[in-house]
Amino acid sequence: MKSTDSTEPPRACHGVKCLNLSIAYRITSSEGKFTVRLPSGLSLLMAGSGLYWILSSQLIASFTVITPGVFSSDPGAVLFVLIVGIMATTVGLWNINSDLDQMVSLLNRREGYLYLVPLLLSSGDIAVTLIGLSGSGEIVELNPLVASAVKAGPTVFAAFTISYLALSAGLTLLMLHAGHFLFPSRPWRFLSFSFICGAASFGFLNNLIVLAFPEFFGYAALGAFFGAFSLGSLVFELLAKGDGRYSSLTAQNSQLGLTSPSFTSD
Repeated sequence: MKSTDSTEPPRACHGVKCLNLSIAYRITSSEGKFTVRLPSGLSLLMAGSGLYWILSSQLIASFTVITPGVFSSDPGAVLFVLIVGIMATTVGLWNINSDLDQMVSLLNRREGYLYLVPLLLSSGDIAVTLIGLSGSGEIVELNPLVASAVKAGPTVFAAFTISYLALSAGLTLLMLHAGHFLFPSRPWRFLSFSFICGAASFGFLNNLIVLAFPEFFGYAALGAFFGAFSLGSLVFELLAKGDGRYSSLTAQNSQLGLTSPSFTSD
């Protein structure tokens, strides 16, 4: 005898009607909970961007450092930037645990230290900037938001640092997700992440060269470019080798009837 409250979707359906019934089935059969799965890293990006916009609305009256002060004469526009920042931060924090869990999972892998590269470069960039601004009166910060955050005091600068690191972590997950979507089950899926590592290192290396070797100021950008290219290539090579090692072990284990190792590099 069949139960009348079965959650099994009807079998006789066609076209869009069948699709709608299937979607309805998946929603109602998930223990009454409605969940939305966002792309990896998007929640961290939203939270970081929202905090960034909150700060930029108060410090530079703009959405971006490209147009600082563009809304300085319009309090309504400044308020709009602030509201957008608050909304983005709220949306990001709503589902941020999923992204944080993914970051922890990445760091627990055999090549997990490589996924820290964007965060370490962001932290290094901030540290080198602070050292340069405090150690020499001749060095001027060209980024108006960073300069304003430094002048505003440690609390505001700490909030800026958190937004910067959240953006870096979110971009890490999003680039890995994009690479996996574009090149599934191939080492090339690490290309987008490696590119981000190289791009993130450019500013850090440029500032480091200027700070450590002021006499080579004119060659700082060129040196930073080669350093960024080398770092991105190295990260890609290490991740690709780790992926090849995992594939080899997986093939061997499948022949022996064993389970796959747990240090995958997705």
